[in-house]
Amino acid sequence: MSKRHSILIIADHASNFIPEEYNCLGLSKELIESHIAYDLGIKELSLELSKKLKTHLVVGEHSRLLIDLNRGIMDPTLISCISHGIKIFQNYKLSSNDMRFRIEGIYNNYHHKISKIIKSKKINLIISLHSFNPYYKKKKRDIKFGILSNSDRRYSDIIIEILSKKGYTVGDNQPYEGNLTDDTMHRHGLKNGILHTLIETRNDLLLKPTDISSIADLLYQTITSSKERIKKYL
Repeated sequence: MSKRHSILIIADHASNFIPEEYNCLGLSKELIESHIAYDLGIKELSLELSKKLKTHLVVGEHSRLLIDLNRGIMDPTLISCISHGIKIFQNYKLSSNDMRFRIEGIYNNYHHKISKIIKSKKINLIISLHSFNPYYKKKKRDIKFGILSNSDRRYSDIIIEILSKKGYTVGDNQPYEGNLTDDTMHRHGLKNGILHTLIETRNDLLLKPTDISSIADLLYQTITSSKERIKKYL
C-alpha cells in the first residue's frame, strides 16, 4: 500500500493463552485448543497479512475466556460464565485482584496500545481479523467470509463487493452482527471517524500453513485493489 495509507491490523482473539495459575479455568485442554477459547488460524493470518501489506499490527495475547477484548467494558459478556453452552465456573465470582488483572492488565493495556498506535502512526484504516466455525447447530455455514460493520459501512461495502466479484460467498453482518456498542471497531474506528472493517474467515480455510498463505494472498489482493476506492476518504 502507498504511504498515503496508514493501516492497522487488529486480531482481538488471536490467542488462547491462559496463565498457568488459572489451571485452564477448569476446562479441558481440548476446549482450550478450540474455537471457544480463540479464533483458530487468526494469529498466523494476521502476521502474514501484516507482513505483506507492511502494516502496523496489534494482536490479543490472552484467551477470550479470561476477558473478551472485542466487547465494551460494560458488556455483560465481557467475562463470560458460559460459552457455547459450556459453563466456566471460575468466571462466576472473581476476586478484586483477579478482576483488576483482567481489566487493567489485559483489557486496558490492549486498547491503550491500539489507541497509541492510531495516534502516533496517524492510522486511517483499521482492519480487524477474526475466524468462525464452519458449522452452527450441526448445519454447515455456506459463507466463506463474513464482513461485519456498524453504521459506518464505507470500507465494509467495498470489501464485500471485491470479494463477491472474485466469486466468493460473503456474509454481510453474517455470521455475526457487527454493531456491538464499544466493541473494538466501534471504539477505535467509528468513534474516531476512521475507515474500518471486520473480516471473518471460516476457520476450515485456515487449517494448514498453505491454507493461511492462500487466504493472506487473497486478502492482500483485495485490500490492495481497494486503495483507489478509498482515496476520497483519506
